Amino acid sequence: MKLNCAYSIKPRRATCNTARVMTAFGIGPDGGENVIARDLELDPAPGKIVLFQGPSGSGKSSLLRRSAACVDGAVHIDDSPGGEAALVDSLGCEADEAMRLLSLCGLGDAHLMLRSPDELSDGQRYRFALASCVAGGAGTIVADEWCAKLDRVTAKVISRNARRLADQRGLALLLATAHDDLADDLQPDVIVRCGSSGAVAEARLPERRPISFLGELTITEGAARDWRHFAAWHYRGGRLGPVRRVLLLRHGDEPVGICIFGYGPLASPARRMFFGLGGKITAAGAMRINREIAAVTRLVIDPRYRGAGIAWRFLRRACELTSWRWIELVSEMAGVVPFCQAAGFTRVDAGDAVASNRGGGPNRTCYGKSNWTEEGFRKYQQRVRFSRPAYFILDNDKGVRGSPDKKGGKQAGLGEGQPAFRGAGQGGVPAPLSHCSKTAAGKANICFSML
Repeated sequence: MKLNCAYSIKPRRATCNTARVMTAFGIGPDGGENVIARDLELDPAPGKIVLFQGPSGSGKSSLLRRSAACVDGAVHIDDSPGGEAALVDSLGCEADEAMRLLSLCGLGDAHLMLRSPDELSDGQRYRFALASCVAGGAGTIVADEWCAKLDRVTAKVISRNARRLADQRGLALLLATAHDDLADDLQPDVIVRCGSSGAVAEARLPERRPISFLGELTITEGAARDWRHFAAWHYRGGRLGPVRRVLLLRHGDEPVGICIFGYGPLASPARRMFFGLGGKITAAGAMRINREIAAVTRLVIDPRYRGAGIAWRFLRRACELTSWRWIELVSEMAGVVPFCQAAGFTRVDAGDAVASNRGGGPNRTCYGKSNWTEEGFRKYQQRVRFSRPAYFILDNDKGVRGSPDKKGGKQAGLGEGQPAFRGAGQGGVPAPLSHCSKTAAGKANICFSML
């Protein structure tokens, strides 16, 4: 695509007022031209992002419109979608695909999926507008003043969402913004810098990096009372069961995520299948299960931060900072969005072979009966009869773990190919830390950087 964009300075319609301006400032009858771009080469191919960047009045919106007009089927994003239907019903696709797409755009909260577009915040509307364009089969998405009305954290996360959509769905995106802090998360294939001397296209290497503020996130020790801050964002926001450990994710001083470890059910057919166990669980066996296996009973991220690749990194680091050999997680959403696999968990498909265990369906296969009464479990099964939670397990010895019981040690790095953690050493003094050390700082001193 070769773009030419210029505007005549001469007014479209001559009036006494325009004549007064022209004579006052010495503008001749021909007026001249305001050239924005000459023979600008662009290639908005599938999977590519072209970002027009420059201050107001630099011509970026004009170039955006001109380039969009040259692309067949380009869809302009509407950041104010309306309607009374629930989000999961508004995309025109099956429930699982709708949940998957909403989650990819950072709307993976069960409560949000049941709300209508009219009930969303500005940031949520923008995310839903992206999901709507993808669900509608758009090949090229066009957006002027990209994320201009949003706070900078939300704008960066949505920009990261857009990059993932381009990579995973093969979308082309034509975007314009006056902000210079979004390129690190959009990671555009081409930046068109607009200014007084004209537009210049700059091709960029297709390097994929984590969200730009990942190094500002830290993991600290938490307590059960911290759950109150996150409960409203979880579909099971009520009381917690027995809590073994709580880790908080913070952005600066603000808590933005929580990972709670508790006990899994003793009677878990999926676990039995994975380990090849049989027979009745003895008291010694129960003690060994509780000693070596913990369950992630809650994992919640602030909705503003969802869809940025933070959840799986937080889950992985939280597990590595515990001393349990095996970590279990049972989740409906994890069966739709593969954040557990990204964190290194293995999915166990128990199947029909154990689904009939003592008359239980798929839910019992994953959750087990634990200490339910028969009547209580029957009512619970009725309430979640359409649920198909997935069972995941992590061999926590394959990575290097931190022990919460040893003080004054070092802390682990984020993962393969990532820089080391920075955090608080003994006494809370920040210190550089080696990658994937076998011990962790004491509970009172833990402060791990997500990098």
